[in-house]
Amino acid sequence: METLKNYKIPQTDLTVSRVAYGCGMIGFDFRSPDFVAKTVPNIHAALEQGINFFDTADIYGSGNSERALGEVVKHSPGLRSKIVLQTKCGVLEDGSIDNSRKHVLNSVEGSLKRLYTDHIDVLLLHWPDDLVEPEEVARAFDELHESGKVRYFGVSNHNHYQVELLQKAVRQPLVTNQIQLGLAHWNTRANHGKGAGAATLGHCRVHNIQVQAYAPLRVGDGNINLLKPQADARTEIKNAAQLLQDVANNHSTSPSVVMLAWLLRHPAQIIPIIGTTKPEHIIDNCAADRVEITRAEWYSLLEAASRIELA
Repeated sequence: METLKNYKIPQTDLTVSRVAYGCGMIGFDFRSPDFVAKTVPNIHAALEQGINFFDTADIYGSGNSERALGEVVKHSPGLRSKIVLQTKCGVLEDGSIDNSRKHVLNSVEGSLKRLYTDHIDVLLLHWPDDLVEPEEVARAFDELHESGKVRYFGVSNHNHYQVELLQKAVRQPLVTNQIQLGLAHWNTRANHGKGAGAATLGHCRVHNIQVQAYAPLRVGDGNINLLKPQADARTEIKNAAQLLQDVANNHSTSPSVVMLAWLLRHPAQIIPIIGTTKPEHIIDNCAADRVEITRAEWYSLLEAASRIELA
């Protein structure tokens, strides 16, 4: 098994690989009866690369993402104590949000069964709930923590004001905020507020909250593709893509690895969550752990990507 460098999640006793595997995309055809069987090899590939941190949600594949993880846990004696399981709750099948006490408690019960475990290491509120009652969330977290069903808590897609609002009522520290973050969207809009991603990152650093970056290789909106720019792409897109390729050549690696290494270079100890559905891409992505992007390269890539946003 490969050895990835690791981080300790602040305010916890959890040590995790600095690259996490996200199960949101494994097996697109979740209605297929062999969905779980098709996705289990991806999880094994991640384990073989030294990933011990797995992220999922009750809504992914209508629960089949958690079932796939649970199948690996069920049939691998001793594995559960070696990995960190993180799941999310709050998003309903119709796309609405429910972070009420009742829904959070019911969601966790379902996740525990599907994941074939008696506890979840980290539970995140998947999206902000406009009708949230922080005191209700606090009651749910207290019950889950005291029963041993959840060890630690956090949020996803919350801006810094929403985190502060929850933390006023919740007794446990919110140890993680998972947001969309990457080279192609450094000023990501957490909760649709322009530039909120940068502010959220700063808030997390001040308050010792781990930042997790989902969709780190997502290349932006519309036809902005830094990995494979279209023939008719704008000049600034082609220039940024060429620079990305040049940096990759300097490090004898791929542009996607550079995009992940770019995040890992940041001193906030951001954990990128890779979500590829192909074992060979998992192997490639994990190479980012061994690539050291220089300060000059980091800023040159940011400047090139910023020109796209300005245009």
